[in-house]
Amino acid sequence: MAPANNASQVRVPGSGRIWKAPLGTAIPADSTTAPGAGFVELGFCTDGFVAKQDYKTKDVTVWQALEPVRTIPTALVRSFTFELQQTNKDTLGLAWGGAAITANATSIGTATIAITTGVVTSSVAHGLNVGDPFQFQGLTGATPFVVGTTYYVLTAPTGTTLTLAATVGGALIAPTIAGTATGFVKVTGSYSLAIPDAASVANFMLIIDWSDSVISQRIIIQRAALTSLPTVKFSRQDSISYAMEVQALASIDGTKSVLVYGVDQAVGY
Repeated sequence: MAPANNASQVRVPGSGRIWKAPLGTAIPADSTTAPGAGFVELGFCTDGFVAKQDYKTKDVTVWQALEPVRTIPTALVRSFTFELQQTNKDTLGLAWGGAAITANATSIGTATIAITTGVVTSSVAHGLNVGDPFQFQGLTGATPFVVGTTYYVLTAPTGTTLTLAATVGGALIAPTIAGTATGFVKVTGSYSLAIPDAASVANFMLIIDWSDSVISQRIIIQRAALTSLPTVKFSRQDSISYAMEVQALASIDGTKSVLVYGVDQAVGY
């Protein structure tokens, strides 16, 4: 039997990560496998998270006893609060209640993408310079290029050709499959928000990871809903952050609303 007082069993969640995905996204079945396609990490948080379990019951009393003879569960609400510190399309959309974000950049023209060389040939003069951020629209083929991902102009040999890298001055991206694009844009950062109707509540999946050295735990909320939106302070003396609360709802397919996986020799075997 383990000793009652054991300092090695005191846990301090020194770091962690929070991930978000659309409902129905495939989830990992442990606390160490990275979430797969569909999950996006929400970035820096101010200091961890708070998990709250509000369990309500109703007592059944009888004439013949002072103590209740039974207890009936009436409600269970599991909620999680955290404060996000990064501002991007994922955190900003969530902070506005699940708003859809539309980039306002104008398409330059159609394009073909050559295999191996990675040369992008546009239908019109592209007007781009080395280092400019770039995104494709309506891609067919052209693996590994992906719509919605920002790339950077590596070279611009002519007014209608260019090559791309994943970072400014990075390595050439050479497609394994030739492809076409219905459009491409220079990323300017201009955007607009489509804020959802007040009567609608955004539902999504959430993964919260925390770790203490080799100890780890993963909490998966299979159907999360926002129950509070952030009060945001805009000040030259503070960074912008988004404090919010989500609640675990009953899953649509009847599986558990919250799943927990971990690695901890004091708990598992």
